[in-house]
This record gives sequence, C-alpha cells and structure tokens, in this order.
Amino acid sequence: MKQIPAKNRLLILPGAVIKMYREAWRAENEKDALRRLGDAGILAPSERGSGRIGSRKFLVMSRLRGSTTGGTEEAGRRIIAYLRSVHELGGPGFGRLCAPLMPRWNGYVRQRLVSYRKVFVSQGLNEVANTADAVAHLRLPEPPMPSLLHNDPEPGNFLEGSAGIAGLDWELAIYGDPDLDYARVGCTLGIRPARLVDLLDDQGVAFNEQALTIYRRVHLLGRLMSSITAAPPDMAAARHCLGELRACVDDYT
Repeated sequence: MKQIPAKNRLLILPGAVIKMYREAWRAENEKDALRRLGDAGILAPSERGSGRIGSRKFLVMSRLRGSTTGGTEEAGRRIIAYLRSVHELGGPGFGRLCAPLMPRWNGYVRQRLVSYRKVFVSQGLNEVANTADAVAHLRLPEPPMPSLLHNDPEPGNFLEGSAGIAGLDWELAIYGDPDLDYARVGCTLGIRPARLVDLLDDQGVAFNEQALTIYRRVHLLGRLMSSITAAPPDMAAARHCLGELRACVDDYT
C-alpha cells in the first residue's frame, strides 16, 4: 500500500505563504483552482510563484488576513453561501482540475470508491470494503454541468475578514456535483442530515436529498481511506469515521 507524507509544509511570511505539497498533483490542482477563482473575483489567495525542492512542489501565495469561521451552524450558513458562488464556475468534465477529466460524474465517483475499496481490503477492513462496493453501485443523478467544488470544506479552510469569506486550501478541488460539497460541510461541522436539508432550503439552494445521503458515505469513506494511508496512520480519525459510517441510515430522518 502506498503511503504518502501526512501533511503539507507551510512557511508563513508577513505578506505571503509558501506551501510545500505532500504530492505534486496537489500543487497543480490548487494553482488551477486559484486561477479560476481569481478570474471570477471570488475571494481566495492569489498565486505568486511556484517551484520544486527535490521531489516536492511548492506554491507562493498571497497571505490573507482574517479569522477562521469556526464550527458553528451559523458558520455553516456562511460557508454554504460562499460555496454557492464557487459552484457557478463550470468545468470541461468531472474530476481533478489537473487531471484528464471524465465525461460522467457517476464514473468519477465510482472510480474513487473502487480505489477506496482496494485500500480497505488490503487492511482487512472487509465490512467497510463491502460498504464502498455497495455505494459504488448506487446511481447518482448526473449534474447538468460540472461545477467547481472545494471538496475539503473544513472550517479552518475559510477565513472571515472585512471583505467577506475567503476560501483556502484548494488542492483537492474537483469539478463535480455541488451536493458533494454541501454534504461535506454537514459532516465536517457536525450538522445532522435533516438539519442540513433545512439550512439548504432556507438559503434557496437546489439539492437532491438522495444524493446528499450517498455523498455523506462517500465523504466518510474517503476520510477513512486518507486516515489509514497517512504516514503515520491517523487512527483517531479512522475510528471517528468508522463510528460515523456505522451510524449512517438510508434516509434523512
């Protein structure tokens, strides 16, 4: 099983941030996302340069001022509003910005789940492997167009300043279904599924409840895979994901 460094490295300077990436593709992905956001006038760091030290790539980005949004439901509302503007940016296909894009969203999601399943089997997590296989065979609605997704909407990845919310850490950005971002917001902020539906309704966000349910599992399976392949493995995060997966139900009651 391939192991990758557990973390990126950051050097924070008075007016800039130098970010060295755990994998080279992450640098290219973030660079592409920042270009799209900057062109659209959406608040995010700007890329000022790039390079390589040994096998690891780095970007030099502007340093934004502000405070992280925190993990409250109200913060979730503001993050959802920010992401809604991001989702208006379309793409040429589905998947990572820096990689060949797939023509169908279902194909991309299934590909990711198959890769997760292989990791779980290698670790003897057969019950979870079966869950990944079952989710891979569910049919998702195909979005009318690929939308730019943050794909890692942790509270710490958003800063609030005088100009509004800015999104950070775009290295995992993909083109896909906005409901995946919203489901991830619910998971990372501890917003239960039924309440997430209420929040999206309140803001007039279009969504598909069945897709949100499936994406909750996709999120947890992906987090579990990342936790056990990190070097060293993050067993606390892995146990949390396992507990959440066991608590999942098939509807939003």
